[in-house]
Amino acid sequence: MPSAIKELMLKEIQGEFGSNPYAFITSFNKATVADSADFRRALQKVSSRSMVVKRTLAKKVLGELNCKDCDKYLAGSVLMTFGDKDPQNISKAIVDFVKANNKFAVAGVVFENKMYDQVFVQQLSRLPSRHELLTQVVVRVKSPISGFVMTLSQVLRGLVVVVNEIKKQREAGPAAA
Repeated sequence: MPSAIKELMLKEIQGEFGSNPYAFITSFNKATVADSADFRRALQKVSSRSMVVKRTLAKKVLGELNCKDCDKYLAGSVLMTFGDKDPQNISKAIVDFVKANNKFAVAGVVFENKMYDQVFVQQLSRLPSRHELLTQVVVRVKSPISGFVMTLSQVLRGLVVVVNEIKKQREAGPAAA
């Protein structure tokens, strides 16, 4: 019979999986509480929540999600980071923190009820963010329009110069005659 605390923890983990489309799994060994706090601070702005999870509870939740081969992703102590926006931002923050702190290691990610390994997380971290992609789209849409406007303005500018020269010639013509 599981204890009431474990039942509450299980419900909380299930609730996080229910409200967030993905969860990054990070393993850590011999990390201090300060290291864990630094990790959470690094992810605070881009993720909805990071929590240390017991492996048995994680296996149970991932088993309910039909995630196969979850055992290989749950080595050592497990820290799960949940998110609901821009997974590439979270993966960048995790990969950057892991590079700086060797006590942590990227294990994988649960994305759309499928498990992906650390290679996927590293590839995801190299993708541009949604904001960067939208900026690229706007620049590419704006570029032909700006070129068209510049061409029209040059034609109009040339017409104004020609009309101005004709005006000067007519003004100078009768006075010279």
